[in-house]
Amino acid sequence: MINIRLLTAAAAAAALLCLTGCQSKEDPLYLGNNAIVLETDEGRNGLYVKDADNGGASGDSLFGERCFIDCSHAQLYYYGLGTEELTEMKLEDLLAGDEVTIDLRESEVKKAGNGSASAEKIQLMTQRMSAENQSEEKSGESGGGSSSSGSSDSGSSSSGSSDSGSGGSGSDNANSVDSDSPRQAEANAEVPGSRAASLEESDYKGFAEQIQHIFSERDIEALAQLCAYPVYVTTEANTEGLDVADAAGLKAQKDDIFTDAMLQAVAGVDPNRLTPSQAGIFVGSESGSPGLFFSLAEDGYLKIMGINAEVLSQQE
Repeated sequence: MINIRLLTAAAAAAALLCLTGCQSKEDPLYLGNNAIVLETDEGRNGLYVKDADNGGASGDSLFGERCFIDCSHAQLYYYGLGTEELTEMKLEDLLAGDEVTIDLRESEVKKAGNGSASAEKIQLMTQRMSAENQSEEKSGESGGGSSSSGSSDSGSSSSGSSDSGSGGSGSDNANSVDSDSPRQAEANAEVPGSRAASLEESDYKGFAEQIQHIFSERDIEALAQLCAYPVYVTTEANTEGLDVADAAGLKAQKDDIFTDAMLQAVAGVDPNRLTPSQAGIFVGSESGSPGLFFSLAEDGYLKIMGINAEVLSQQE
């Protein structure tokens, strides 16, 4: 099976060569060190990363559980498989949970083991939705999308928003809830059908894997960065649900979100079996509760639209 990460890196390599210039023979460049973004620090013009599952270029641990990468002199790029274009990025474009490859000089590889290093190049491996797809999505919304609900991408500007995040968010995939559910019906109405086609071209499986990793680490900081606000949240402590306006509000509910039932439900999903629907994608238990719902936001990025940590009783 073709490894999508390797394919992306290989496709971008040729384009990067013209930007690389002559390398120092005394301090060679080590390419393709895989890492996961933990957070960005624009004040220090850098980011914190940890090793991806397969470690660095050699397969060994390089960045450990937390390493600061100085991006002051680094070139940041993104290679889109759909467009086959190499585009320059900014530090603020990176999100917690993103997979990246970091090119380091040999002298910096040694420093990385001590918790801090300076990068030469950083390439985003997590696939973003292309600008072309964004245009098609917006065109579809203006031509035939649902406007009666005034839906935003977070799906939380009307009463239907509450339903999209409360367990009825993925009727067309393997983790679906009963299609007769009124919650599911309203969730489908919230998201234009054209969105599902664009969603199919996104890296939704990779995004689901990011979510699973975040839940396994109980990383509320990373989870907060993946949500579209306001995001609708239901918990055992608040079964009526509420629209959480910002990241601070979500972080305050860490213990109510990272429950044993929620962790088990998210971990039990097979990302390869997920199928986009008009409502987006549901990651959670087969009963539709607990779990979370994500889709494409207006900016073209995959975002979590609703979180349902409430365990609904199953009645005959």
